[in-house]
Amino acid sequence: MPLPPPSARRHIHSRKVHCEGFLREDGLWEVEAALVDQKPFPHKDWERGPRQPEDPVHKMSIRLTVDRNLVIVGAVGAMDDVPYATCQDVPPRMAALVGVRLGSGWREAVRERIGRRQNCTHMFELIGPAITTLYQSMSYREPPDEGAAHEAKTNPPRPYFLDGCYSWRIDGPVVAKHFPMFATKAEEKA
Repeated sequence: MPLPPPSARRHIHSRKVHCEGFLREDGLWEVEAALVDQKPFPHKDWERGPRQPEDPVHKMSIRLTVDRNLVIVGAVGAMDDVPYATCQDVPPRMAALVGVRLGSGWREAVRERIGRRQNCTHMFELIGPAITTLYQSMSYREPPDEGAAHEAKTNPPRPYFLDGCYSWRIDGPVVAKHFPMFATKAEEKA
């Protein structure tokens, strides 16, 4: 169902996030995520001076490499266009994410490794869609043509994505249908 028609408005800002997941030949998984912020009108940047419509306000990317256990084994960042020269100090800090296990509590682990004042808000925000793209990429746990997702339905271990969102909650109908061995009944309200 589409959004209802909007009220009269003026376009002020665009943020584009693009993510792609990959299975490497060595069996590791990678995700590349890019973020571009733009204004549709000319404006003056504090340090870069006059900017034309669609010139990037921010243009940055990250690449995370993980093993089959969802542990980050490689993390790099790049900032191609940023408002302050000091922003360039952040990309090398992405290497601190090596060793973080994705799953419950990953955001806190990232904050512990790269504190708020040592990180870039936009790059930190990019990690979220990157990780969800990685989960989507790994949902088969093997190359899709090997059908491992269907195998996972009958052979535990429990898939990592269970209980990760509303539809995949273990007391819901989707898990009951596709992964009955991990399903639980919803608690009845008294």
